[in-house]
Amino acid sequence: MGCDEVRKRLTAWADGELPPREAERIDHHLSRCPACRLEAHGQRQLSAALNTLPAVIVPAGLAERTRRVFRTRLERPGLAQWWQQLSLVMRGAVCGAALAGLLCGAVLGTSLSRLAPDNTANLYQTLYADNGIFP
Repeated sequence: MGCDEVRKRLTAWADGELPPREAERIDHHLSRCPACRLEAHGQRQLSAALNTLPAVIVPAGLAERTRRVFRTRLERPGLAQWWQQLSLVMRGAVCGAALAGLLCGAVLGTSLSRLAPDNTANLYQTLYADNGIFP
């Protein structure tokens, strides 16, 4: 077992959560590796310090409130349901707005790319060199 593999498992080792065979392999590595042994000592100290902290008291009803909020958010209408609830006029307006945005992007993209057709510089370099939009 190498140092990287041991270090990934040190927290579980320090907390006694590893199967006995794996814990023995880590113990064997720690007996030969001073760097990992030092890190393991630090993990054990941290684990011991955390175990001295008082238990967290969960407010009564927290689980039920959490489930209720989760169900409420889960039952909210999605995009497909939202689209089905729109009238035909509103669907047309949404499609028109999306099409207008696409057209504006296409027009701006093609007009900006015509600024330097023979130059291999990218668009930002071209605009910067010409004191264009970007500083």
